[in-house]
Amino acid sequence: MKKLIYTVQWVRTKKGYKISLFILFLILLLSIMISCSIGVGGGDIKTLIYTVIHPKEPSEIGRIMVEMRMPRAVAACFTGAAFALSGCVMQGVTKNPLADSGLLGINAGAGFFVALTAVVFPSMPAFVTMVFAFLGAAMAVLLVYGLGMGKHKTGSIRLILAGSAVSAFLTALSQGISLTFGISKSLSFWTAGSLSGITWQQLIFIIPWITGFGCVSIFISEHLSVLALGEENAIGLGVNVQAIRLIGITAVLVMAGASVSLVGGISFLGLIVPHSARFIVGEDYKRLLPMSALLGAILLVLADIAARMIHAPFDTPVGALVVAIGVPFFLVLTYRKKGAVL
Repeated sequence: MKKLIYTVQWVRTKKGYKISLFILFLILLLSIMISCSIGVGGGDIKTLIYTVIHPKEPSEIGRIMVEMRMPRAVAACFTGAAFALSGCVMQGVTKNPLADSGLLGINAGAGFFVALTAVVFPSMPAFVTMVFAFLGAAMAVLLVYGLGMGKHKTGSIRLILAGSAVSAFLTALSQGISLTFGISKSLSFWTAGSLSGITWQQLIFIIPWITGFGCVSIFISEHLSVLALGEENAIGLGVNVQAIRLIGITAVLVMAGASVSLVGGISFLGLIVPHSARFIVGEDYKRLLPMSALLGAILLVLADIAARMIHAPFDTPVGALVVAIGVPFFLVLTYRKKGAVL
């Protein structure tokens, strides 16, 4: 225990923090290479590196690694970082330690529009479904923001309640549509979260949005740290609370909405990672957000590796593995120190 405390204290120093980020970045690169090397057809890291360096003369397995496995690993990297950043920003904006992007109804809104698309346009390509999923996420956020935000101090509480209500309503509609039209089985893998079948074309469309608004969230990190001191203190220090909330929620919408449209509803990632990062680096959002992004990316890449190995050659929904980790974590957060409610 003393060694753990000493390690955490070292990581919180300026030098320790930079070294920790570098080590995590190397772990992420290694995880991606391992992910690209695992599959029914075989392959290894040496073949992957050779194929990347010599793209004009790939072997058959090299082509599989670059064109099928690598997009999946890169998607896990970026969406894992996006979900973690979204959860971290949501916790800062709402001052609710149990918040993640699902609080805004993003998963439910995307799922509702995917269900509608499957019924109205059953033969549409996956890319169109992804666009509709993002539109559904945006609609849900607008509903939640319109119902839950106000000029009063209770705005964050109203946001949480509105998010829960809108999520429950849209989820019920999605389930009703799927049962009525018999599409429950086709939607189940998407709603559980899946990284299979992702292409480079989808990533080219999604990655700039995640990267751009990830930078926006880091840009407002200082204001989030001030906001954590309380609304009155933040206003006294010159922070425009409503503007920061709006910017933060917009960043969450774009990052989480884009991620959900690509890989489906992966819950709890935005809850697990920020608290783990907070334990390591403390409450300063300037450090918390980059650490959360790296940890989220690593966690989802490793979860995807495990999902492919558990029941090979079939895929286990990666969202199910994340939930298996997240539920105990959620219970620990909710009931700490002899059952005291958080």
